[in-house]
Amino acid sequence: MTRLHTTAKTLASALLISLAAPMAQADLSPADIQVIDGRSGLQVFSSDGALIGTTNGLRVSGDRARLFVRPRVGSIRRLQGRDVVITTKTDLLTLRSGALVLDADERRVRTKVQNPSSRETGPLTILLLN
Repeated sequence: MTRLHTTAKTLASALLISLAAPMAQADLSPADIQVIDGRSGLQVFSSDGALIGTTNGLRVSGDRARLFVRPRVGSIRRLQGRDVVITTKTDLLTLRSGALVLDADERRVRTKVQNPSSRETGPLTILLLN
């Protein structure tokens, strides 16, 4: 029952984010940065509403943000099974309803994944700097 509840909650959040996404102008205010800096458990979505995962930590330094993300069931298929580190600018992020929205659609996120060699077991990295 818990898994069903979590899935329903995630789908509801995705729907809410996708409805707000076309109107969203990406930018974190200083107040938003203070609220989210260092937090875990925030859901991360692409601009078109695709779930990327849940933060396992977040660091904001100057105009850059680094999100440590654990992909979840229902997230972008290419990311499943590996931790992900997303580096982006704070003006390319939006805080909506307690979730972070990247200023990049699902296709762009998938194409920006930098896979380490097959021998490495480290996290996948995604650089979204423009």
